[in-house]
Formats: sequence, C-alpha cells, structure tokens
Amino acid sequence: MSFCSELKNDLCIEKQPECCKIAECYGLMLFGHTFSYKNISIITENENISKRYIKYLKSNFAIIPAVKKSGKSTTTYNISVSSPTECSAVMSAFGYETGDFLSINHDVFKRECCFGSFIRGAFLACGQMTDPFKNYHTEFVIRDFTVALEFYSLLQSRGLSPKRSMRGTTTVIYFNKSETIEELLTLMGAGRKVLEFIDIEVAKTIRNRENRKNNLEMGNIGKQVDASFNHRLAIEYLREKGKLETLSDELYSVALLRIENPAASLSELCKIYGESITRSGLNHRLKKIMEIAQELKNGEK
Repeated sequence: MSFCSELKNDLCIEKQPECCKIAECYGLMLFGHTFSYKNISIITENENISKRYIKYLKSNFAIIPAVKKSGKSTTTYNISVSSPTECSAVMSAFGYETGDFLSINHDVFKRECCFGSFIRGAFLACGQMTDPFKNYHTEFVIRDFTVALEFYSLLQSRGLSPKRSMRGTTTVIYFNKSETIEELLTLMGAGRKVLEFIDIEVAKTIRNRENRKNNLEMGNIGKQVDASFNHRLAIEYLREKGKLETLSDELYSVALLRIENPAASLSELCKIYGESITRSGLNHRLKKIMEIAQELKNGEK
C-alpha cells in the first residue's frame, strides 16, 4: 500500500466533533467529481473514503446515495446524489442558491478545528501525496477553476505558501517543501503520519550526508590517482632520457619513493619518507620533478 493510501486510511479513522463532520463533508463534496443542483458525486478508489462519505450523507442529510463500482484489478467507487430535491437540500445547507457561481463558503469552517476538517475533506476528495522517501510533493487536483483560485488564496492566508499550475483543464495546487507538508499533515489531523514523515526526513538527511561524504572521498581518491599517475609519468620520462640520476639528492629520493609507492597518498608518502618533511614540502618536490620533465620535453620540441 502506498504512503498516500495509508495516509487517507488514517484520516478516515479520525474522530471529530459534529461541526467538523459538516466541514469535512463539505470539503469532500466541493472538491469531488461534481457539486451542483443537478448532481453531487465523488469518485474514489479508496473504500474507506467511500464508506465515510456515505455515512456523512446519511447522518447529515438523511440521503442514501447511489453507489456504482467499476474496475477489475482496482475497484473504483462512484457515489452520487442525482435527485433534484436532495441536491437542492445539500446545496442550500451549504449556503448556495440556484444560479450561484460555485465558490467556497467560509462560514462552514469558522472554527479552526473545522478548517482542518475542511482541508481533510478536500484532500480525501482530490489530494495526492508522493512517498516522501522518493520526493516531497503533495497536491490537490481541482476541477473548478474559480474554486481552485479561492482555495489557493485560502491556503496562502494561512501561511502555507502553495504553488499553482495547470494540468489539462484542471488546476493543481501543490506543495514541495517538507516543512510545509508537515504543517498540512498536522492541520488535517494526521498525527501518526506526521511522525512517520519526520522520521523519513531525518533518514533522508542522514543518507544524503553520507552520500556527499562518500562522493567527496571518491573525488579525493580520483585526484590522488591522477596525481600519482602524472608524477610517475614524469619520473619515467626522466629515466628514459637518462636525466633521473642528475636530479638533486632530495628530488631523486622523492622520485624513487613515488615509483615504489604508486598508490600512496602524499600523507602516507611523508610517513614512509622517514625524514622530517611536510605534505606541502613533499608535494613541492614532486611538482618540481614534473616541471623539470616538462622543460626537457619543451627543449626537445
């Protein structure tokens, strides 16, 4: 089961006051498939959401909706209310009059607890969340453009900093920052998932830190190998030209040291050298050998 499916199942277990049930039901309807005087419906693949929604319709409006199931490998639930009388009763209960443009009625969630329940209903109806182990992304895919813009402004007013884009004819309101998604989960009442999300975030931070450390170490090893190769290339060139023995004693001894220890780092060569020499001093001598070899090549040219 995906992280998002688990989250929605957890949200469906959440118990709440009567005022919050109305607010969540409103979120489910408003962000569902259709919400009008002709038809009110939601479409979901989550059985727990379908049961919760049907329960709200029965308890709040004494409505028993039509339920259609479809699909083979995955069952899709289409829960609809099509009776003009029942649709009219629901629309009126949420403050709409015939001919009104669809918009968000803020009076339904005046209390802070009800606001969280309204967002929960919206998420159950049209929300998706990517597994945080893969990526930080939570979105609401909204069919009605006006409602989407109002929802975007509503979230902004609560300091949640959403982003907005179009996907075909639908509007996508989304979040891609971990701290904002944590705030959203907390607001919806997903306490257990907040803790799990934070654990995943910590694990990813540790893993990324280790990866950066390993990449740095591998980069340093690569530089070390390249440097050793260039040192030995210069030394072998001097040997071929009979010039190696003409080097000063300090350069000659370092040249032999490098040839005998091709895989050693500069720090390791300092220890093997035996005399009091710094890493910088050793590196200076090797560079001097390379310069002499290069000057000899240039002279031949």
